[in-house]
Amino acid sequence: MSIDRAANTLAARQGGAIRKDQAIACGFTRGQIDQRIRDGRWRSLGRSAYRLLEMPGAMNLVRAAVAALPNAVVSHDAAAEIHDLPKLRRGVASVLVHSRTTHVFPDVVVRRCHDLAPNHVVEVDELPITSIPRTIVDLSPFLTPRHLRAVVESTIADQRVRVDDVRIVVDQIARRGKPGIRKIRWILDERDAGPRNGTPLERVGATVLREGGISEPRFEFPIPWNSERRFDVAFPSERLAIEWDSRRWHELVEAFSRDRERDRQALLHGWRVVRFTWVDVTRHPEDVVDTVRRLLAASDAGLSGHSAG
Repeated sequence: MSIDRAANTLAARQGGAIRKDQAIACGFTRGQIDQRIRDGRWRSLGRSAYRLLEMPGAMNLVRAAVAALPNAVVSHDAAAEIHDLPKLRRGVASVLVHSRTTHVFPDVVVRRCHDLAPNHVVEVDELPITSIPRTIVDLSPFLTPRHLRAVVESTIADQRVRVDDVRIVVDQIARRGKPGIRKIRWILDERDAGPRNGTPLERVGATVLREGGISEPRFEFPIPWNSERRFDVAFPSERLAIEWDSRRWHELVEAFSRDRERDRQALLHGWRVVRFTWVDVTRHPEDVVDTVRRLLAASDAGLSGHSAG
């Protein structure tokens, strides 16, 4: 194989780019490299990388940047696209490099940091890429609280990440003035504690679930068949919902009737609804936890049995 063919084959796997050390490993001399730049066959991409092939598209730009920039890692929007995270932009080439560097790359957003730990990086399709928790945290400065909350909720609902996974990354990189940290912490705390503007019953109920070790409840969850209404708490994968029944609210006959109709609709859509009162959560919290735990276990068993059948 000729040295040009070897270099082009390598460049094709790297978004059209090749580093100087890779070119030399293919058999090129420095003089031959300089000649190809002068006659336009290769285009310089800085001090030690070259574009050999024009390969359009954000992912090819990302591959080229990772190949050309020392220790570059796919990050932010490009990482979200590779991970297929919901509700985020597509078609943006972005990488992360160490903050001590001054590297740039044509048509690629190059961001810098000094807190990228080894456990924040995974490999996908032979590319180093920020993990899902790190990607969410990195994007937090650029998203509104509402948008960021939707990303977190959707990713957790899809069982791609856990709250604790994101919190670990936040704790590892948090520092005074770090953009986005207060926002993502607020959202994680809100998810743990339930709605910040919730009723006393909702907040006590959320505490009972959390202290009982019930993992990943979703608060104020939009009802799938009626997005204008919400369950107080939901476990979407198990199709289980919790409603906190306030005595004052349910003294109203009309409200009572609406809730029972909602329960019937839930059953028709394959969901179960369990209701707890103030007395339940304040005097018998262990019974609340035990009931929810049993219902979740029954859901898991039913799903497993359905899959096996």
